[in-house]
Amino acid sequence: MNSLLQILHLEDDPLDARLIHTILRTEGLCRTVTVVEGGADFAAALEAGDIDLILSDFTVPGFDGMRALELARERKPETPFIFVSGTIDEELAVESLKQGATDYVFKNRLSRLGPAVRRALRDVAERAESCRAEEAMRQSEHKYRQLFETLADAAFLADVQTGRILDTNKQGEELLGRQRAEILGQKQERFQSATVVEQRQRFATEGGPATCADYEDEVVRPDGRRVPVSIRVAPLVLYGRKLMLGLYRDITQHKQAEEQIQAQARLLDLDPDAILVRDMDDRVQYWNEGATRLYGWTKEEIVGRSTASLLYKDQGEFEAAKKIVLEQGAWSGELRQSAKDGREILVHSRWTLVRNEQGVPKSILLVNTDLTPGERNRMTFVDEPR
Repeated sequence: MNSLLQILHLEDDPLDARLIHTILRTEGLCRTVTVVEGGADFAAALEAGDIDLILSDFTVPGFDGMRALELARERKPETPFIFVSGTIDEELAVESLKQGATDYVFKNRLSRLGPAVRRALRDVAERAESCRAEEAMRQSEHKYRQLFETLADAAFLADVQTGRILDTNKQGEELLGRQRAEILGQKQERFQSATVVEQRQRFATEGGPATCADYEDEVVRPDGRRVPVSIRVAPLVLYGRKLMLGLYRDITQHKQAEEQIQAQARLLDLDPDAILVRDMDDRVQYWNEGATRLYGWTKEEIVGRSTASLLYKDQGEFEAAKKIVLEQGAWSGELRQSAKDGREILVHSRWTLVRNEQGVPKSILLVNTDLTPGERNRMTFVDEPR
């Protein structure tokens, strides 16, 4: 669906309508808007042409918001319908969702409008994709089998009511470490945590989710090893039966990489030196605890900011060091710098130019050791033999 939308808007307040349309245009979502103020015009507009999105106030003179929703579901069932109202309360809002509304946004919280519209568009696209997949499966069992086996992820097709696995592919066998015959007919929870039961119950509930859901979990192999997986589940109807398709991806390496990065970050935070990384525009990309102890700025305060004017007492020293590191790839020397509280700091600074895979400079790694007289005397005292 095009991100520039043709919108039908039921609203009797021109000022509210203008504000809402301005927000949508600012978000890059709005192409044309048809504004109607009553039930007859709303019904006529539903028949007049293509509509990508319906917005509706809940209280319109002579017309009821729930009636507008009913008409829209009858005549444009696939079109997202969002209540944008200042009069709807939480109870009515929840009831509107049960009756088929896509979402609701209070007029005093219009910052939610853009995200709500984008989420509605994603839902439409996912429903369309799900429908296309269902139709393909109905047309040919052979095509379905071929598709199932060529999926890159481990796939499990389960009955929504019982949770029993009806089908899997070779990737599913490899993930669980079991033969297909051992898997089919078993309940999903035999191989993973109770999270899968919660997801299945959501899909089994009348009026429950009609789109995909993503979450992380673990599956258990025969030797007891737990494998972390990312899971995307979606409901589908195959041969009149309500099923749930789950695509499972092993994220062991991803988790290990995350843990390694976190461990490295913890080690760097233990280093007494200030360690930081600047991009080629001198903005801070990384800032360890040693830098916080030396300069006083926290990571949250400094990341993304330029250090040139914040840290360096002498801009000439800074520019000279930068020129050398760009030409030679490294530089070291003493620099006079400033702390957050205005104190002057003397550091021994080591700069290393970091390049990307193509050899293009992408950042500069700096390691700064505090040489401020008080700090230097303290360090010398610690190093003296007792």
